[in-house]
Amino acid sequence: MIAAVERCSFVDYPGRLAAVAFTQGCNLRCRYCHNPELCERKSTNPQVTEDFLRLLSRRRGLLSGVVVCGGEPTLHDELPALLRKLRAMEFAIKVDSNGLHPDRMRILVQQGLIDYLAVDIKAVPGERSHWLCGHARQAELAVCTLADAARMGVACEARTVLVRGVHDVEDLSWIADRLAQNGVKRWRLRDVQAGKVLDPSVPLSPPEEAVSAHALALADRLSLDVQAF
Repeated sequence: MIAAVERCSFVDYPGRLAAVAFTQGCNLRCRYCHNPELCERKSTNPQVTEDFLRLLSRRRGLLSGVVVCGGEPTLHDELPALLRKLRAMEFAIKVDSNGLHPDRMRILVQQGLIDYLAVDIKAVPGERSHWLCGHARQAELAVCTLADAARMGVACEARTVLVRGVHDVEDLSWIADRLAQNGVKRWRLRDVQAGKVLDPSVPLSPPEEAVSAHALALADRLSLDVQAF
């Protein structure tokens, strides 16, 4: 399940010093993905997970949180058991997800296994979303995932990577409106980054400054907390 770990991070869990576990395999193919080696669904060495748990045991009191990301964590049947072990060690737990499985995430939240949930919203439903990440309805499912968490009182945030030709003023208005309507207060934005990506054949660049400025103004009007990530 776990393919790689980061022993200590200051930025992945807001307000906490955390270790990070990267799970193997994803059900999306985002062109800008900067962890393309994690996309393929393949077996991992169980020793990596055991070593990670031993590391956490030694660092109790030094680390206060654990982030489980991917890939996509909800693809793994072992995820609930892993989260229970983290809970037994009294770590705060953050999960990063693409939101494609609202039903699975809802169960984890109901069982008290998640303290903080971050969900990507790639693009508004339709052809551009399918082009960008391989799924036309990703945003709709992601909003459902976030809405469930917000309704059940779990801290959560939406995250959007901004891409020229994919996100415009209307797109960002659609996202912001649905976050506000569903009680999601945190929206993290980032311009697409150069470097190692899943699909280097397609040059991706940030949208015009006016588009980002509109997103910030709209978020302020809707009382959304917007920050870079």
